[in-house]
Amino acid sequence: MTKFGLDFGTTNSSISLSTEGKVALLDIDQIAPDPKVCRSLLYFFHRPLVERKDKYGNKSSSYEGDFRYTFGSDALANYLQDNRNRHPGIVRQIFTGRMIQTNVSLNAPNADLVAEYYEDYDYGVGRLMQALKTALKSPIYKGTNIFGKFFTLEQMIGIFVSKLKNAAENQIGGKADYLKVGRPVHFLNDPQKDKEVEERLRGALNMVGFKQIEFEYEPVAAAKYFLWKYPTQGKRVLVFDFGGGTLDTAIVEMSDKFRVLATDGVYIGGNLLNSDIMRVKLNKYLGTDVRWGRFMTELPKNFSESLNSWYGIANLNNPRDMKFLTEIQRESSDPEGVERLIYLIKMNLGFEIYEAIETVKKTLSNNDHAVITFKDGPIDINVSLSREEFETIIKPRIAEVEETVMRTLKAAKVTPSDIDVVVRTGGSSLIPAVEDMLVRIFGQDKVQLFDTFTSIAAGLSL
Repeated sequence: MTKFGLDFGTTNSSISLSTEGKVALLDIDQIAPDPKVCRSLLYFFHRPLVERKDKYGNKSSSYEGDFRYTFGSDALANYLQDNRNRHPGIVRQIFTGRMIQTNVSLNAPNADLVAEYYEDYDYGVGRLMQALKTALKSPIYKGTNIFGKFFTLEQMIGIFVSKLKNAAENQIGGKADYLKVGRPVHFLNDPQKDKEVEERLRGALNMVGFKQIEFEYEPVAAAKYFLWKYPTQGKRVLVFDFGGGTLDTAIVEMSDKFRVLATDGVYIGGNLLNSDIMRVKLNKYLGTDVRWGRFMTELPKNFSESLNSWYGIANLNNPRDMKFLTEIQRESSDPEGVERLIYLIKMNLGFEIYEAIETVKKTLSNNDHAVITFKDGPIDINVSLSREEFETIIKPRIAEVEETVMRTLKAAKVTPSDIDVVVRTGGSSLIPAVEDMLVRIFGQDKVQLFDTFTSIAAGLSL
């Protein structure tokens, strides 16, 4: 029986295979800088639009042909190219493919059938889906309409994982029917709701065709791989897994057998740190501090809150919010800032700006200074950010991270001196302030960087 280990991450994903006592990380994204690490992105290509009329003369549009989608680096490249060539939004009445009854009553038993449609904006661009794992936490988010068809969140996750599965199976030349998949220690703090989220993920993975699915905490998987790779390095290990969506910790012990002493986790990750940079360094430039009208009223909070994520920015592209911004622009305290905000929303540039922030954050791991740069239309960002300033911005997050580490030690009934090795893994563990915090608690000689993006996947197949 072939068993895959899947690390389905908020930002990146990997797959491993364990055979004959060896662990192999599989190439699942051939055009990525590291083919073993795939960006957790899914992109639906634009399907051809055809104008139509129902028998009453009502105009609508429908999308024709089969659905096309791609994933990982190819999804990112196609999205960026298409978004550069986007056209102004056109309101469309999109036909869903269903006919619904009207005039249903006792007096009209033979009801008419009319086309069902919904209103959407057409920009000539596909739909990029990111942070699907994070969306699992929301019980109210069921899915979204894409080119006239409703996709559940589970279906979208299933499509993405099926792409990874196909790529992995093509490499090994065979099929895999057993899957061990990683999960954070806490999807949600409520145990019942946490279980419901896990079952949503299981439902998505069932669509892919795996006959057996097993879950394991991500930091525990990383611990297994570390101890498998370095069996002589210490008996008690603390894994510090800091990724794009969560921080997860585990303390394990390896003497006569593998034992998990404690686990913990908190919803702080690299994406949240990017949001902090956006809020402190760029929001004001994008008009969120403006006041408008006779009474100098503040901008509604939903605008600044929506800038906390790139996909939140896209949600502002609706007739009500865009009309409001257009109406207040000339009577606002910062019309240029509102103009930039309107342009940002209308041209759907949130993803690109957050990519620029991510680049600067990575640069600061090896440099004392970096510059956030982005230029498009009236938006011309050239903002300096020092490592010291970045660390000040994220200081409350690091404090909460430290609290999680100390809570894990307390749950395991051990002290920092009882830990033999601290394994830091995950992209956000590369941040110097994070390393400094761990060194301060445990000492320089105990803290080790380990397989930053692939340790979890590798451990899951063991």
